[in-house]
Amino acid sequence: MGSDSTRRDGAFVGQLANHARRLQGEAREAIARGEFTRASALIGDAELLAEDVHGMVDDMERRELGELAMLASYDVRSAAGPADRPPLAPPSRRMRIAMAATLAMSFALVDC
Repeated sequence: MGSDSTRRDGAFVGQLANHARRLQGEAREAIARGEFTRASALIGDAELLAEDVHGMVDDMERRELGELAMLASYDVRSAAGPADRPPLAPPSRRMRIAMAATLAMSFALVDC
Protein backbone atom coordinates (compact mmCIF):
# COMPACT_ATOMS: atom_id res chain seq x y z
CA MET A 1 0.00 0.00 0.00
CA GLY A 2 1.17 3.62 0.03
CA SER A 3 1.79 4.11 3.75
CA ASP A 4 5.41 5.25 3.26
CA SER A 5 4.46 7.76 0.57
CA THR A 6 1.56 8.93 2.74
CA ARG A 7 4.00 9.72 5.56
CA ARG A 8 6.24 11.64 3.15
CA ASP A 9 3.24 13.51 1.74
CA GLY A 10 2.02 14.23 5.25
CA ALA A 11 5.41 15.66 6.24
CA PHE A 12 5.40 17.88 3.14
CA VAL A 13 1.88 19.09 3.87
CA GLY A 14 2.94 19.81 7.45
CA GLN A 15 5.84 21.93 6.21
CA LEU A 16 3.52 23.86 3.90
CA ALA A 17 1.05 24.43 6.74
CA ASN A 18 3.87 25.68 8.98
CA HIS A 19 4.97 28.07 6.22
CA ALA A 20 1.41 29.40 5.90
CA ARG A 21 1.37 30.03 9.67
CA ARG A 22 4.71 31.82 9.42
CA LEU A 23 3.30 34.03 6.68
CA GLN A 24 0.33 34.86 8.90
CA GLY A 25 2.70 35.75 11.75
CA GLU A 26 4.71 38.01 9.46
CA ALA A 27 1.46 39.65 8.33
CA ARG A 28 0.52 40.39 11.96
CA GLU A 29 3.94 41.95 12.53
CA ALA A 30 3.58 44.00 9.34
CA ILE A 31 0.17 45.26 10.51
CA ALA A 32 1.66 46.19 13.88
CA ARG A 33 4.37 48.23 12.06
CA GLY A 34 1.79 49.87 9.81
CA GLU A 35 2.96 48.14 6.60
CA PHE A 36 -0.53 47.40 5.34
CA THR A 37 0.39 46.70 1.71
CA ARG A 38 2.98 44.11 2.76
CA ALA A 39 0.55 42.62 5.29
CA SER A 40 -2.13 42.31 2.62
CA ALA A 41 0.28 40.53 0.26
CA LEU A 42 1.41 38.16 3.04
CA ILE A 43 -2.18 37.37 3.98
CA GLY A 44 -3.00 36.67 0.33
CA ASP A 45 -0.01 34.33 0.02
CA ALA A 46 -0.95 32.57 3.26
CA GLU A 47 -4.53 32.09 2.04
CA LEU A 48 -3.39 30.64 -1.28
CA LEU A 49 -0.99 28.31 0.48
CA ALA A 50 -3.69 27.24 2.95
CA GLU A 51 -6.03 26.43 0.04
CA ASP A 52 -3.29 24.35 -1.59
CA VAL A 53 -2.69 22.47 1.67
CA HIS A 54 -6.42 21.84 2.03
CA GLY A 55 -6.62 20.48 -1.53
CA MET A 56 -3.59 18.24 -1.00
CA VAL A 57 -5.04 16.82 2.21
CA ASP A 58 -8.34 16.12 0.44
CA ASP A 59 -6.49 14.32 -2.36
CA MET A 60 -4.49 12.24 0.13
CA GLU A 61 -7.67 11.25 1.99
CA ARG A 62 -9.44 10.27 -1.25
CA ARG A 63 -6.47 8.16 -2.33
CA GLU A 64 -6.22 6.44 1.05
CA LEU A 65 -9.97 5.82 1.22
CA GLY A 66 -9.85 4.38 -2.30
CA GLU A 67 -7.09 1.97 -1.26
CA LEU A 68 -9.03 0.94 1.84
CA ALA A 69 -12.22 0.43 -0.16
CA MET A 70 -10.30 -1.73 -2.61
CA LEU A 71 -8.99 -3.85 0.27
CA ALA A 72 -12.44 -4.11 1.80
CA SER A 73 -13.95 -5.27 -1.49
CA TYR A 74 -11.40 -8.07 -1.82
CA ASP A 75 -13.28 -11.02 -0.36
CA VAL A 76 -11.39 -14.25 0.20
CA ARG A 77 -14.36 -16.29 1.37
CA SER A 78 -15.19 -17.47 -2.16
CA ALA A 79 -11.64 -18.74 -2.66
CA ALA A 80 -11.65 -20.65 0.62
CA GLY A 81 -14.17 -23.26 -0.54
CA PRO A 82 -16.40 -25.38 1.66
CA ALA A 83 -14.91 -27.40 4.47
CA ASP A 84 -14.67 -31.12 3.76
CA ARG A 85 -16.75 -32.75 6.47
CA PRO A 86 -17.91 -36.31 6.44
CA PRO A 87 -21.67 -36.61 6.03
CA LEU A 88 -23.62 -37.13 9.23
CA ALA A 89 -24.59 -40.71 9.85
CA PRO A 90 -28.28 -41.32 10.54
CA PRO A 91 -29.06 -41.94 14.21
CA SER A 92 -28.94 -45.52 15.34
CA ARG A 93 -32.04 -47.47 16.37
CA ARG A 94 -31.20 -47.10 20.08
CA MET A 95 -30.82 -43.33 19.68
CA ARG A 96 -34.20 -43.03 17.94
CA ILE A 97 -35.88 -45.04 20.74
CA ALA A 98 -34.20 -42.88 23.41
CA MET A 99 -35.28 -39.69 21.69
CA ALA A 100 -38.86 -40.97 21.36
CA ALA A 101 -38.93 -41.97 25.06
CA THR A 102 -37.63 -38.52 26.08
CA LEU A 103 -40.28 -36.85 23.96
CA ALA A 104 -43.05 -39.06 25.40
CA MET A 105 -41.92 -38.30 29.00
CA SER A 106 -41.89 -34.57 28.31
CA PHE A 107 -45.45 -34.75 26.94
CA ALA A 108 -46.55 -36.74 30.00
CA LEU A 109 -44.97 -34.20 32.37
CA VAL A 110 -46.58 -31.26 30.56
CA ASP A 111 -50.06 -32.83 30.78
CA CYS A 112 -49.76 -33.32 34.59
